[in-house]
Amino acid sequence: MNESIRVILLDDHPLVLEGIHNRLQLEPDIEVVASYTDPLLLLEDMPQLQADVIIIDASMPHMTGFELSTKLKELESFSMKIIMLSGYMYNVLIQKAFQIGINAYISKQSPYEEILYTIRQVALGCNLLSPSRPTNPLKQEQLSAIEREVLRRIAEEKNNRQVAYELAISMRTVEHHIISINQKLGVKSRGSAVAKGYELGLLGPVS
Repeated sequence: MNESIRVILLDDHPLVLEGIHNRLQLEPDIEVVASYTDPLLLLEDMPQLQADVIIIDASMPHMTGFELSTKLKELESFSMKIIMLSGYMYNVLIQKAFQIGINAYISKQSPYEEILYTIRQVALGCNLLSPSRPTNPLKQEQLSAIEREVLRRIAEEKNNRQVAYELAISMRTVEHHIISINQKLGVKSRGSAVAKGYELGLLGPVS
């Protein structure tokens, strides 16, 4: 390959982003043309961006990597290859990624050599799965039935008042359930809870 592979990075963790950026810059055939921590800013800049590959974090504030990839695929001029990095390698997520048209779905725990290999192969037109992906979903810290119902409605972008009305409970009870959901899933926001819920298969197939 005579020309460098142009890469865009998106990860809401600055230290992770910097680490990947610095490592990729050491490769003579790879050029990082832009880095983002906010998917909304990337979408705003997309008409002016030119790259071969975009690497997207699966779990981010504002929107998930799945939602962003869907929006990118809907852009008429979008032709970049998409690599998604995720901490959760479950079949339902991998299947959804390829339904959307994502070109590779690999673990965040992958060594840099695997990431570099994936970038080069995807740039050549190949679709890849992580060779080390587990097949059994995590079973720890399951949500209760009512917590699942609350989470499902949050995923439908309903506010606390709407959730309380539909489940015939008080808003304070809804707030307590959301706190419990966040604690069990190890997150700090509604959006992150929804993303983690999909990643863990708690919300069923990603829609």
